[in-house]
Amino acid sequence: MTNPTHTHVHTAIIGAGFGGIGAAMRLKDSGDSDFLVFERATDIGGTWQANTYPGAQCDIPSVLYSYSFAPNPDWTRLYPLQRELKSYIERCVEDSGVRPHIRLGHEVTDASWDDLAQVWRIAAGGHQFTATVLIVATGPFSEPSIPDLPGLENFSGPAFHSAQWRHDIDLRGKAVGVIGTGASAVQFIPQIQPDVAKLVVFQRTPTWILPHPDRPVGSAVRSVFRTAPLVQRLARSAVSLVQEAMVPGLVHLPALLQPMAAAGMWHLRRQVRDENLREKLTPQYAFGCKRPTFSNTYYPALAADNTVVETAAIRRVTADGIETAEGNKHRLDAIVFGTGFKLAHNEGFTRIHGRDGRSLAEVWAGGEMKAHLGTVIPGFPNLFMILGPNSVVYTSQIVTIEAQLDFALDAIAQMRRRQIRSIDVSDETLDNFIEHVDRRLADSVWNSGGCQSYYLSPSGRNYTFWPGFVFTFRQRMRRIRLAEFDIRYATAPTECAGAELVVGR
Repeated sequence: MTNPTHTHVHTAIIGAGFGGIGAAMRLKDSGDSDFLVFERATDIGGTWQANTYPGAQCDIPSVLYSYSFAPNPDWTRLYPLQRELKSYIERCVEDSGVRPHIRLGHEVTDASWDDLAQVWRIAAGGHQFTATVLIVATGPFSEPSIPDLPGLENFSGPAFHSAQWRHDIDLRGKAVGVIGTGASAVQFIPQIQPDVAKLVVFQRTPTWILPHPDRPVGSAVRSVFRTAPLVQRLARSAVSLVQEAMVPGLVHLPALLQPMAAAGMWHLRRQVRDENLREKLTPQYAFGCKRPTFSNTYYPALAADNTVVETAAIRRVTADGIETAEGNKHRLDAIVFGTGFKLAHNEGFTRIHGRDGRSLAEVWAGGEMKAHLGTVIPGFPNLFMILGPNSVVYTSQIVTIEAQLDFALDAIAQMRRRQIRSIDVSDETLDNFIEHVDRRLADSVWNSGGCQSYYLSPSGRNYTFWPGFVFTFRQRMRRIRLAEFDIRYATAPTECAGAELVVGR
């Protein structure tokens, strides 16, 4: 039998969002052009390509939500909207010259480690590829989560997730139900409320809302950023320090967050006069336990005459609406889900198979995701995950991405320099990391704040956050520690099977 023809690259990247494009830019800048980026969509942008719902906006200041190695002096808002973020990443692609390396419409249907050949075998877009290194940059918010509601299939109107917004559906004059009140819903509800005849918001848990500090960035400021890049770098550092100031309260002493909670309660009292509605919207958990967000228009939209906030559980969906556990029946023309994403049960995890043939989904069975430094996983050699478990810092995730790229590029450089075929982080290293993380996060607001959130696994383990300051994460990720890995060396430089291998640390 003959082997099917395939294309070999040194590094394969899955995903063309901020993580994948950042990896491509860093590789290109280092003089490495031996890579491909596989993107299932027909356009780049990741989260900001998929989420086009009305009002889609970043909740991190633009000066931080951009690559430090590709500053943008022309942000028009303090908190950029979706269109501007999409344009920014498109300019990064063009300016860096990585466009020829991107394969759009190439969904990765399988990526399996071949331990004999010491390569990743990848099926994407109907073609076969092999790669020495695999960077998984699919992102935690890539697969929408829609609850399995009884009778949903019988609903006669359109029903869609905010990340799959139906722009062909005109909601004006309709009775619309919104299920979920997370970050996306907080943004799109005020956009659709003035135009719909009736809005029914099904809320399971209220969200902490703070006044939104967004404002336009004036032309004078943009001119200064353009002519004096150092000023923008200083602004980035200043904003980062403000974000870092929340870490002691979030991680070590949640009582320090009381001023934020007080600001949230003041904002609620100021914007919602109705006592019954205010009671419904008052969080019963500590500030920061679930993801807080900003809005100056969310509360007024919920307080509007055409809005109903429904807190009873949903019993079933009928052909013409939703019935609650308390017997309330809401006639609806359309349903919009603002119910977040599948973090622990992303379908893509079933397609990545490690050394023993098990998929990531099997290794992480039950939603118990674990990765050393949120980046490398035992049994998956030469794989680097971007924004993996316990890598999130409480600031811009671009900061996390850049730190992880430092780690991955240092690994790639050392592998080439030392003629290493593969590296596989040891189980002992992962166990030590998890023990350290769990101990440090035990008293954090996410663990002790009295809420259930997507930050926690089904067993209650915090699999989301890095247990400390951003600078500690960046420092730890500057260099890979090969002593933490099982290493296989090649007797001669080669890219495919056939080289004699030596196993060691």
